[in-house]
Amino acid sequence: MIIFLTGGTGFIGKRFIKLASDRGHFVYAVSRKNKNKNKNNIKWLKGELDDDWKKFIKKSDVIVHLAAKGVRSNSNKDSYEVIDFNVKKSFRLILQALKNNCRNFVIASTSSEYSNNGMCNDKKLSISSKREFSNLYSLSKIVFTDIIKKISSKTNSNFKIMRIFPTYGIGENKNRLFPKIKRLAKKGKNMIIENPYEYRDFTNVDYVAKVLLDACRFNKKKKFEIVHVSSNKPLSIKEFSVQIWKKYKATGKLIFKNQNRKYRRHVSSTQSIWKLTNEQ
Repeated sequence: MIIFLTGGTGFIGKRFIKLASDRGHFVYAVSRKNKNKNKNNIKWLKGELDDDWKKFIKKSDVIVHLAAKGVRSNSNKDSYEVIDFNVKKSFRLILQALKNNCRNFVIASTSSEYSNNGMCNDKKLSISSKREFSNLYSLSKIVFTDIIKKISSKTNSNFKIMRIFPTYGIGENKNRLFPKIKRLAKKGKNMIIENPYEYRDFTNVDYVAKVLLDACRFNKKKKFEIVHVSSNKPLSIKEFSVQIWKKYKATGKLIFKNQNRKYRRHVSSTQSIWKLTNEQ
């Protein structure tokens, strides 16, 4: 399979490109920076998301669109860049692919498309759960999903919107929960954990990469799908933290705060998740 990939330098993209390459697929990977790491089955392409890629798209079996821009500040410039990249440039990429006869798309989205940034309290999230933006990033993803749904109804193409749930693992931003726990555990320091009884579908990045690659196989009967990418094994933040703490044989202490706060959940319904064809 030949894959045209965006977001190959990101947290999830790095694991995806390694998995796809290891399994013998050929990957064209777009990056805004020069990459001198071409292998026999990986070719890096320097440029912007909406540059002219028809030469490579024509050879590709599927577009895997993982690239996205998050919110860094509340500036007007930042607001413009988020919408411009996640909606306008992404839309131009899809149109370019369609014009060059690439008809299969796997598009990464997020569980933060749902109301309250995915916090669902007593219920589990399904693909029919209410959507409502919490910030510019979630707004851009909601808008783009709706655009793709309309395109799918007017073209003979296959689209999969993959709403990814909270993901952790190697390569994650150092300021996020898992890297912090790992770092302090190794240093033998104490760590304060806020809201320990908040439940999440903690999903390892390697599992996410497997799901995205598995989704590159298309059932032509389904032209448009929305699915969740989730371990479907919810843990409280306390349970997750204790697991990692023990794994790295920490000598410090975990200190849990706000333990009396009402339980909150960010978890998927079983019916909405992507089930791997061959669990590995």
